[in-house]
Order: sequence, then structure tokens, then C-alpha cells
Amino acid sequence: MNFGILLTIISFAATLITGYYYFIAAGGNEPALRIARRIYQVTFGIIVLSSFYFLYLILTHNFQYDYIYRYSSRSLPLGYLISAFWAGQEGSYLLWTLFISVIGFIFYRTAKQFESWSMIFVLLTQAFLLFLMIHKSPFEILPQTPPDGAGLNPLLQDPWMVIHPPILFLGYAAITIPFALALAALIKKDFNGWIKQALPWTLFSSITL
Repeated sequence: MNFGILLTIISFAATLITGYYYFIAAGGNEPALRIARRIYQVTFGIIVLSSFYFLYLILTHNFQYDYIYRYSSRSLPLGYLISAFWAGQEGSYLLWTLFISVIGFIFYRTAKQFESWSMIFVLLTQAFLLFLMIHKSPFEILPQTPPDGAGLNPLLQDPWMVIHPPILFLGYAAITIPFALALAALIKKDFNGWIKQALPWTLFSSITL
């Protein structure tokens, strides 16, 4: 099987398994909480690996991949070649998933009493994006390998294209945390304690967006 698609499927399965153990941990099961954290660390590593693998494929002009053929070419400068990562829908899904995974990795260490329930909602968001990538993957392969790519749309060949989408998707990913904390607070009926934890993430995501 295609290595990139395989990584996506494994990430999706590991995300669901992590969510399952966090659900068990929400009832006060400490061993389940430790297992959930370990599996999440593995899931995080796989998503980072798939992202770097995708970037490597772009930089080395692997035009047998449909996405890379459509959004890059040999003539693109390095900055625009990197921005081909998020030039299309499938690559944007992967970038968004990567940011959610990184933010979740930072967040779960400070979530305290809200960790189990809030991480369930973070993982559901991550699983949804991974599910989309299983059905519309940036790793789809063409029947034949073209000698060059179609190139980045001239309208997207602007310096802002290099920095604008990553900042935007970082904001999208960061706003997942206040959302998850709010839902966790509703379930736990703790309507005040979550605010202090949500405020830095809310400010960060608001400033970023």
C-alpha cells in the first residue's frame, strides 16, 4: 500500500483508540489515562512523520503523486515549492491536522482535571480531518508519472501565500482547545474552572486569526 495513505490510516485508527482510552479515563481510571497519553504520543509522532514525508515528496519533485503534480513544478522557487504543501485542499487538511496534533500535545500536559473529556473532543476533531484525508488524500498516485508538474497557480505566487495559510490554520487549530474545554466543562458541570485554562488559548487563537 501507498506509504502516505498507510500513515494516514494508522493515524486515524490510533486517534480513535486514544479517544477510547480517554473515555475510559474520564471515569477516573488512572491506568487508562496513562495508556491514552502514550498512544497519543505515538499518534503525534506518526502525524509529524507523514507531514515531513509529504514535504519531502514535494521538495524532491515526486510528480507521480496527483497533488504534487497539480500544485508544484521544477521551476518553482523554494518558498513557493514549500507553500505547495498547503496550496490545495488535501494539503491544507494535513497541515491543519498537524497543527491540531502539536497543540494537543502541548495542551494535554496542562489540562489537569479537564484532560480526559477535553482531549476526547480534540481527538474527535483530529479524527474527522484524518477521515477526510482517507477519502481525499494528498498521497493519491497517478497512473503515469509526468516529467514536470502543472505548477502553482500564478495568483498564489505571492510572498503572503508562504505565511498566510499556516498562520490561519494555526488559529483554526488553536481555537479547538477553548471549544474542547467548554464542552468538557458542560459535561463535568464545572462552569468556572475551565475559563482560566481556556483564556490563553482563546487569546492566542484570536490574535493569530
